[in-house]
Amino acid sequence: MTRPGSPYFDVCGYKVISERMHEDASRSQAIVEVRFGTDCVRRSATGVGPVHALDQALRECLRGNFPELEAVRLSDYRVSVADEGGTDAHVRVLIEATDGTSTWDAGCVSDNIIDASFEALVSTSVMGIMRVRGSARVSA
Repeated sequence: MTRPGSPYFDVCGYKVISERMHEDASRSQAIVEVRFGTDCVRRSATGVGPVHALDQALRECLRGNFPELEAVRLSDYRVSVADEGGTDAHVRVLIEATDGTSTWDAGCVSDNIIDASFEALVSTSVMGIMRVRGSARVSA
């Protein structure tokens, strides 16, 4: 599942587990693996849902190499059905992110809501890095 095309990192894969036992609140855990050149980083995190857990695990992977992402936050998350169908329909996920100064968005269409959400999270992270590093290049 290596995600080629990012000049900053490649995603090797992820795993998400969500569970709800009896009357307890649901719990989600995600494991994300990212490659920087020849170095692989694998981190896990928990969240209030699978997308939050993926976001936290991805941030843990990227934190050491991209401290500029500390200021980036998800400001909106939308899901819509992209075609006819029931639970097997393609969905469109659109994530809006902000660094407190500006906003940007990224989206993905997939037949898997978790895949679409993760791809959109990765894209907003890459754009967050590009915004900071690109403006640093311009002002240098």
